[in-house]
Amino acid sequence: MKSEKDFSEIRRSILRAAGLAMTATVGIASAQGRFPDRPVHLIVPYGAGGTSDLLARYVGQQLGELWGQQMVVENRAGGGTVIGASSVARSQPNGNTLLLTNNTHVINPHLMPSLPYDAIGDFTPVATVATSAYLLLLNPSVPANNLGEFLALAKSRPGKLNFGTHGVGGLTHLAAELLSASAGIKMEMVQYKGAGPALTGILGGEVDVYLDAPATTLPYIRSGKLRAIGISGQSRLSSLPQVPTIAQAGVPDFDVTIWYGLLGPSGIAPAVVQKINADLNAVLALPEVQQKLDGLGVTPFPTTAPEFARWMRSEQDKYGRIVKSAGIKTN
Repeated sequence: MKSEKDFSEIRRSILRAAGLAMTATVGIASAQGRFPDRPVHLIVPYGAGGTSDLLARYVGQQLGELWGQQMVVENRAGGGTVIGASSVARSQPNGNTLLLTNNTHVINPHLMPSLPYDAIGDFTPVATVATSAYLLLLNPSVPANNLGEFLALAKSRPGKLNFGTHGVGGLTHLAAELLSASAGIKMEMVQYKGAGPALTGILGGEVDVYLDAPATTLPYIRSGKLRAIGISGQSRLSSLPQVPTIAQAGVPDFDVTIWYGLLGPSGIAPAVVQKINADLNAVLALPEVQQKLDGLGVTPFPTTAPEFARWMRSEQDKYGRIVKSAGIKTN
């Protein structure tokens, strides 16, 4: 199984080869005629305004300009991404309907045994788009200024501190459970009905701890309304260089990285997949795109379609182990 370090090498090699990718795109386009010859629909299984939505709209705009066709972004939220994913699984396998999804897609099978689709078999992995990491956040009332102080506090008060989440079995929940298990602490979960209410909860002091994306929390960190004490991924953020990764700060090997990728229904022609993948990788190599994504708190994550397929399977196995270890069950 490839690690995030392995995929960092992939990122660098593909970015260096961006010119070759653009050349390859021209050849593939000739082979495919004029794909796309109509607007492409990009389904986002979340509501408007979140990182997935912002990423889809920006990258979709860039691809639309490259293709000379409109990229229509549609928000189909609900069911823990199941509603949006189902609509793509049932669509025609011509590349004109794509899903921008994340880790949740491969977590759901461990939580929902009666999914209306096979999260792997009913989809075509097309391309990875970006990665991000959560910030480990404290309400300022918590008497801890760094991860070491927080872990010591939590160990002295087992079960007294609580963490917010916006869904049982969601990635923020699994990240908190992994932290608890890895660090030997016990926290109580407070569930909210969405990311917005959960963020409001920690801002108002209803919960002590929350993990959330940089794009939505940086203003509150800078104003002192939230305290960031760790990053869930393997690298520090350029926007918060003083905040260490959780692994650097005392929980070895901790890594919860959010990835965003494009899936289509199963059966898309390999040449169409290759064209979309090459075009997206060329877009991700543009300096202005990288700057924009950095502002959203995400990092370009170009891979090939087969690498994305292997990545999805390894991620499904990884989160299956966390769900089983934590004994997480959904109704």
